[in-house]
Formats: sequence, C-alpha cells, structure tokens
Amino acid sequence: MKYIFILSKISKTQNGASLIELLLYFALLSIVLLIATDLMIRSGEFGLESSAKNNIQADGSFIINRLSYDIHRSIAITTPAALGAAGSTLVLTIGNETHTYTLLGQNLQYTKQTPPPGASTQTGNLNSDLTRINSITFQRLGNLGGKPTIKITFEIEDIQGEKGKLVKNTFETAVGIR
Repeated sequence: MKYIFILSKISKTQNGASLIELLLYFALLSIVLLIATDLMIRSGEFGLESSAKNNIQADGSFIINRLSYDIHRSIAITTPAALGAAGSTLVLTIGNETHTYTLLGQNLQYTKQTPPPGASTQTGNLNSDLTRINSITFQRLGNLGGKPTIKITFEIEDIQGEKGKLVKNTFETAVGIR
C-alpha cells in the first residue's frame, strides 16, 4: 500500500509532457519544416529561371554587339553574296583578314584568317557554354550598287533549362556597312 501511495504522488507532482503533447509538438514541427522546405525549393527554381534568362540575354547581346561591330568595320560582305540570299554563314572582309561566322553544332563559331606573310587562324565560340544556338540566319538586304546590309536572326536557348520548361529567346537585328 505504501508503494501505491508513493507512485500516485510522483505522477501528480511530475512536470513533463505527455505522449499526446509530444505527438502534437512533432506534428506542428513537421508541418513547419514541410512549409520551409517547399519555400526553399520554390526560391531555388526561381533562381534557376532567372539565371537562365540572364544567360540568354547576356549571350544574345554579346553576339549582336560583336556582329554589329565587325559588320560596321568591314569593307565587303562575301557571303551571303546576292541580294535576298540567306544562309547560316556570314563571311566578312576586314582589312586583309577574313572573318567567318557559322553555326557549328549548337555554337556560333567565329574564325579569323590572316593571309601570308604571318598567316594565322583564330577560332572561338561566340556563345557561352551555358547556352546553345538553335538556328541562325544571315540575310543580305540593300539596293543594287548600295552598301550591303545584313539581317541577323537567331534563336538562343539555355542548356540547363528549367524543370520541364525550355528557356529560349529569338533575337533579330539589321546591320549595314558604314
């Protein structure tokens, strides 16, 4: 009888959490953790999409600026040759050098060839490793006897992409010889 009295006294004076209270605390904690995890995942996806758009815009602007700069300072446009002709290759003559822009795979490749003496060839991609060029078209515009103009149209896409979505953009401009 003495032991029952001691046990009943312990249970009445004990300050702890019951099993039901512990289950409620864990349930609330797991709900808060699920919400926090979902918010982190969504912010990461938004960051990927924003990064993809920035990569596309940066590469597109660089390509347009580079092509515009080289076309403005060129003395002749070799390819495309005829008015209205279009293709995926642009060949410019700048001084005594030949500058070629062509779609090779999914990269816009730039080649600079210098004639002898001191002949050399330099090659590089104008788009970064984070993007790919799906298509590019160089179309010759202008008047007979006038200075040639090139209409440039290309589609650029992010390689990383967003979950289930393709992030891409089409750029178009026209540039002429000065």
